Amino acid sequence: MFMTILRLTPAGRGAVASFLLYGKNAENTFLPHWQGKTPDDQPRWGRLKLTDTGDCEEAVVLRTSDGIEIHTHGGEQIVAAIEARFSRTNLQSSDCRTECINPCFYECNSANIRRALQLLPYAPTERTAQILLDQYNGAFDREMSAIEQLPHNEKRQRRLVRLQELAHLGKHLVEPFRVVLAGASNAGKSSLLNAILGFQRSLVHSLPGTTRDVVVGQTALAGFPVTFFDTAGFRESDDVLEQQGIDRSLCAIADADLVIWVVDMTVKEPPSPVCPTETNVLICYNKMDLAGVTVHDSTICVSALTGEGIDFLLDAVIHRLVPHPPEPGEAVPC
Repeated sequence: MFMTILRLTPAGRGAVASFLLYGKNAENTFLPHWQGKTPDDQPRWGRLKLTDTGDCEEAVVLRTSDGIEIHTHGGEQIVAAIEARFSRTNLQSSDCRTECINPCFYECNSANIRRALQLLPYAPTERTAQILLDQYNGAFDREMSAIEQLPHNEKRQRRLVRLQELAHLGKHLVEPFRVVLAGASNAGKSSLLNAILGFQRSLVHSLPGTTRDVVVGQTALAGFPVTFFDTAGFRESDDVLEQQGIDRSLCAIADADLVIWVVDMTVKEPPSPVCPTETNVLICYNKMDLAGVTVHDSTICVSALTGEGIDFLLDAVIHRLVPHPPEPGEAVPC
């Protein structure tokens, strides 16, 4: 008998772990291990037998068209016991990150649909989860089918170019965009990171060279996950630890989707250092409160201390990362 216990929540410790038992006779296979009301289309509380000696765990179960959903505490030992319990009943165990899902879950057995379902439990925001749900429901497959039916003309090319534009976003529906704050020492990068995140993530001090390692903070912009990296400032230094921090800054810049080069408006920017990359760079002038300037053009000026200009900066960041976001239901390669 083919039967699979599919883990719906990510691996590792969590508050809740969810499973789906599916296949022929899923309910009949489940009931001998259940102490409670027979599962139906309403959530039912009861106890799930974990061992033959009577060890049980509280759970909430629900019968769906796909099988029996099981929701319980997310401790690693409990999860392992549930998987072991069902493996002893000759079921197959499947992790949605790595295994091919049974075709009963979707009409079209396509790689993009499988990939969307594999990624869905790991979507960090509601917006990226909705995009993945659109792909799971066939948005990408429908678009490819429509393109294949078009003649080789300009309209076909435009639709292919649009898919190519969204391919980069597809890589970041689970993995956050990487945005690096870089610049000369004491330009206010750490204060800027704290202002963006809304809490004190980085240590701030007027002494240049305070940041020696890469400090990381995660957030979401316009519903898309973004990780910001506060890096050591660039300057000439004989300090071995500071130089190691600068080397790590260079590595972070090399892996970045976008670099925010932070400039201190209160001092004249020296010829060196300059941003070590010329692509994907957003220039941000900091300390506008101290410089006493008012900006009326598209120049990005902020005050990490007062918060002025931060919203404008973040709008510019997400426009660089996702210049043309997908419409609801639009195809996105994932």
